[in-house]
Amino acid sequence: MKKMKKRLLALSASLCILAGTSMTASAETVVWDARVGGLCCKQEDGTLVTNRWVHDDFSELWFYFGADGTDIAAYQKQPCPILVGPDGTIYADARVRSATGQPGQQPVFSLPSTQKDLRYQGLRQTLDSLPLYPDASTGRPKLDALLDDIFAQIITPDMDTHDKLKACYDYLICNIKDGRYEEIPGAYFEYEIEMGPEAMHIYNTAYVTLLTKEGVCDDFSGTFAVMAWKLGLPMYVVGGVTTKSGGGYTPHAWCQMDGPDGTVYVFDSHIDYLNTLRGNGTLSNMRFGPTQAQVAGKYAQIHIMFDYD
Repeated sequence: MKKMKKRLLALSASLCILAGTSMTASAETVVWDARVGGLCCKQEDGTLVTNRWVHDDFSELWFYFGADGTDIAAYQKQPCPILVGPDGTIYADARVRSATGQPGQQPVFSLPSTQKDLRYQGLRQTLDSLPLYPDASTGRPKLDALLDDIFAQIITPDMDTHDKLKACYDYLICNIKDGRYEEIPGAYFEYEIEMGPEAMHIYNTAYVTLLTKEGVCDDFSGTFAVMAWKLGLPMYVVGGVTTKSGGGYTPHAWCQMDGPDGTVYVFDSHIDYLNTLRGNGTLSNMRFGPTQAQVAGKYAQIHIMFDYD
């Protein structure tokens, strides 16, 4: 589901360049049609295909067309179930969002929110409408035990997805320290990292960060992503540069999540950790879920460091 909209726009742009050129799929044809405002599939009699997948031989992709015969931004290498979220949003259930789930794993949806806050209304609606594929396990028993203990402390069954994710975010800000900005008395540095081809895997980063209660921006971001995956959200870690308080840019890592409409949400617990320090302990959530447009100019040279794919 993530990045599907972006890929569709790129594909549609290519089709505009090839205006008048169709992609054939047996007796059916996938075309760009200005009258429907995008891709559609015309049958031999000229009517539009609706509510089903169509295989296109040219691109070797499967396209799903909705009730009105227009593409719903769903195209895959293989057909997959089509889901409808509580808000009516249509999703292509393209893959299991859990590293430990099984093919065909059914998604779960958020409880309805009981909050009336306006500041997070848009983000809350997005988070609460997403189909969730929670990680059953990270594959590391010690990390699982740490996460289970933390979640038992900060998450209650009546929370919606938004408040569960924010509880994870606030936990990192309040409990993880950066030794460059404050002292860490009695820090526990004796830990074991499982050796092997994944010795530097992001799960190990999360384990060490939660165990030692110390980290830098990479550790804050990696750990937040792992916690989000435990909730079932499609969070990913990106790197680049961010603005400094004294001017200019500095290397940095943070998290992002793509909404179903293509909106990119930013989650930067390390920046809010620093803002909390500067505010003498007043908890900052300024970088909890703003859109890229809302933090325009704050980040640059963005590249994906670790995704779920």
